[in-house]
Amino acid sequence: MTDSGNMNNIMEYIGKLNVNNNRTWFHDTHSEYEKARKDFLNFLDLFRFQLSKEAPDIGKAIMYMEPREWVYRVARDMRFHKNGPPYNPAFRAYIAADRKSWQPIGYYLRLFPGDSCFGTGLWCDSTAKMNNVRKYISLHYDEFARILKKGGISVHGESLKSMPRGFSANDPAAQYIKLKSWTMIVHIPDDDISSFDELSDVLIFYVKKMEPMRRFLLKASEFVDNGRPEFEW
Repeated sequence: MTDSGNMNNIMEYIGKLNVNNNRTWFHDTHSEYEKARKDFLNFLDLFRFQLSKEAPDIGKAIMYMEPREWVYRVARDMRFHKNGPPYNPAFRAYIAADRKSWQPIGYYLRLFPGDSCFGTGLWCDSTAKMNNVRKYISLHYDEFARILKKGGISVHGESLKSMPRGFSANDPAAQYIKLKSWTMIVHIPDDDISSFDELSDVLIFYVKKMEPMRRFLLKASEFVDNGRPEFEW
């Protein structure tokens, strides 16, 4: 991977926007935003090729996409933040075929000084889909546990207070069956974001650890519990 932008410029701009989170400053310095955003898009455009080597299905899905299709706006929807600052001071992207639906499963990147992160995971938009995922994890818990142990990155998410209906509290996978989403997120220190090459290397290091679980969750997201044994002889 060869640098085609300035990672320090990206981080410095985000830091400034965090301190000056108002419309006047944003518009007065809009050229700085455009430059930082262009650098972020350039990074994503280059990173896609590294990611595609480790996650070929993602690579195939995003081959002809523009990086801007993965990026979230910095402007907040003020319908939901009426009394808050107008901007989300971070550069964020969900690298996948569909950023809005989170399906199929991709990788999320957030850059913010002191609080950058990277990860993947599965979010469902209905209880029925959650229960299909829960059933898949229960049926394949040995595989799930092996992947979890080998990758060394925890799977977490918002959890129910009690077991969902139809599942046993004695199930070995109980703690994961209670989850409402299944995510793997790691913190990225600022020292690892000094250049395009360095950040790419760090992200690929984690992709290699996360990819087996991402593929497992992808299969879980496609599973439909028909009430019959999974295999019929």
